[in-house]
Amino acid sequence: MNQLPKKLTFEEAWQSITIFFVDDQLEQEIENKVNRLLSLAEETNLTTADLRSTDELLKLLRAEKGLEMLLREIGLSEEKFMRIVSVLRQVGRVTERLDSEWNMAQIKRRLKDDTNFAQVVARLLLEGNCDTELRPLIPAYYLEMLNLAARLKDSREVRKVRYKQSLIGTYSGRKGYYVESRIKQRIQSLGVPYEQGRSPLVLVNVDFAIPSLSDPKILIMCSFQETTSSGQSTKARDMLTAYNRLREANSRDRTSRVFVNFADGGGWLARKQDYKRLVENCDYFVNLKHLDLIQEIIKAHFRSTS
Repeated sequence: MNQLPKKLTFEEAWQSITIFFVDDQLEQEIENKVNRLLSLAEETNLTTADLRSTDELLKLLRAEKGLEMLLREIGLSEEKFMRIVSVLRQVGRVTERLDSEWNMAQIKRRLKDDTNFAQVVARLLLEGNCDTELRPLIPAYYLEMLNLAARLKDSREVRKVRYKQSLIGTYSGRKGYYVESRIKQRIQSLGVPYEQGRSPLVLVNVDFAIPSLSDPKILIMCSFQETTSSGQSTKARDMLTAYNRLREANSRDRTSRVFVNFADGGGWLARKQDYKRLVENCDYFVNLKHLDLIQEIIKAHFRSTS
């Protein structure tokens, strides 16, 4: 049998944390999205609109993607805008009473069909921050965003920064995808089969089961956290539960399946004890600086049994 890889100690794992994940392909992906938004703003005449003309603003509101671009200009999410429209209905500025919330498709349809509603929304976006009636009903954090006239005077560079900030959720989410793809590349480089999904063996979703979910020799669980959240404690508990179930199955079935924890990112710096539990409660621990271990583990625990 091949010599087994050495498991990282907690100190080795702690000292090799990658605080920020840097990937040129990811950065270019976000840059491309921002550039598409800038182009869309120009295509919808957002950057040259004369806000002294109500007709001009109504055209923008009714244009394809016009409302979405206007919301990006003020930094307000579609969800919060839907809530604010519900407030407008609640206080009687919109004739239809509030029985159920309108989604974005319904709002856009009414903007095209109902001029009075379109004018109410236009005034809201232009100067809602000065609306004294809305002040007790909408948090200042959101109300102060309703200042479109000031935003449309911004330069392209200022607008670019704002659009990039609006994509922070996408950026964070895609980081997890790119980190996982690096692990996937290591597995695929050896030509071994793997599956992803809920494992009947440990009763949780696993990121990689080699060679299969139904009969894994190796289970790999992944977590990359650049920011700290309470969910990390839950993640650590779930990974521990899965590890304990695998050990029980090994004892019961006289098997030697192995459990690999991958955890990295600066978000774990404020969760040191949770991170320590992740390092200790597994057969092997891996992070970005020690990704070569993935191939060593596979060669030792799968190649030798195939």
